[in-house]
Amino acid sequence: MIRINQHIQSLKPSATLAINQEVKRLRSQGEDICHFGFGQSPFQIHDSIVNELIANAENNKYLPTIGLEILRETIASFLTNYQNISSLPEDILIGPGSKELLYQTILLLEGVVLIPKGSWVSYGPQIQSKGGDYVVLDTYLKNNFKLQPEELKTYCEDNKDIQKSLIINSPNNPTGAVYSEDELKALADICRAYDVIVLSDEIYSQVNFNEESSPSIATYYPEKTFIFGGLSKVFSAGGYRLGFLKLPKELSYLHTTYRSLFSETFSAVASPVQYAAVEAFKMKSELKEYVNLGSDILKGVSNYVYTELVKYKIDCTIPQGSFYVMIGFNNFKEKINNLGIDTSSELANYLLKNYKVALLPGSDFYFNEEDLFFRLAFVDFNGEDVMRHYKNQTTVDDNLIKTNCPNIFNGIKNLIEFTKTL
Repeated sequence: MIRINQHIQSLKPSATLAINQEVKRLRSQGEDICHFGFGQSPFQIHDSIVNELIANAENNKYLPTIGLEILRETIASFLTNYQNISSLPEDILIGPGSKELLYQTILLLEGVVLIPKGSWVSYGPQIQSKGGDYVVLDTYLKNNFKLQPEELKTYCEDNKDIQKSLIINSPNNPTGAVYSEDELKALADICRAYDVIVLSDEIYSQVNFNEESSPSIATYYPEKTFIFGGLSKVFSAGGYRLGFLKLPKELSYLHTTYRSLFSETFSAVASPVQYAAVEAFKMKSELKEYVNLGSDILKGVSNYVYTELVKYKIDCTIPQGSFYVMIGFNNFKEKINNLGIDTSSELANYLLKNYKVALLPGSDFYFNEEDLFFRLAFVDFNGEDVMRHYKNQTTVDDNLIKTNCPNIFNGIKNLIEFTKTL
């Protein structure tokens, strides 16, 4: 028997990846599952990006550890032009996905990490894997599970003597919430007053249902905000595994540390993928229209999900961006408890077995087990097919959902049916 790192041994497989594998297994056995558990873009990668990947397929050279210079220049311009974040190429570092860059940053930082309730599943396990500490800050449905300044201030006031890093994710996974300019400014004021480091996860930046891009806390707190983004969500290129990190100018001395860490771990991102990413982040007009079209469709699908669920007293966050909403069955809690179901994990298993609906329990997103909340990813449809029909009618109505998004339609119907049988 060999001895291994106990922090690593205590980890479980990522909940999002685990549910995806389970649904694949059930479907391979002929089960008709409505898959609300996995957040992968339903759309194809735009031809301009694919063509650039093909054109550079023979490029087998190692690129600089921190990334191709022209790619860093292009991302700096992208952030400046499309997200109102003043950026220079020397601020940008390239890695194999924003997930990996977040992990490398978590490895680098000492102190405690603050995670708002209703945050991505992997933040906590990444911190746990290094033996680090994190604290979950309360959020509430009435605020779309967005962190409020008073919650942050209370923690900071009680813990002045430790280094603190706050993770902010907007548009949010799992809630679909987007922080407004005013909300971010209020949080930035607290962060500045208490010297809080901010890790701003902006991987869904252009998947915004009301604007072309989402506000960033870096606009109001540039001196200590690390920004993370990439290809996977906005450009439907999850499998390409390319992300970026924008360092605050005031912390440029960390370049050397990151370069060393990268060189001893992943070395550099695949060359063809980096050249393809240059084309993506140029955001030419045709690609921009394609991204906006995808967001419009997701907005329509999310509105259908929200409208149908709240009609039957199922709690649901107001969808503002990303691929998700957080839904809750606390209005039916007593009747659900009478079934012998007391936790969100138990209810998730019950719904999968009896109603063929795959959801992720809120406990994976820092909710208490007894809170019957779940993440619902509304992307289980053929994006290419829906996009073709949407172009002809420019609305996402009930008929389009029923005809072209059958798993969305049937999944919502099954959840409503579940509440009717209680």
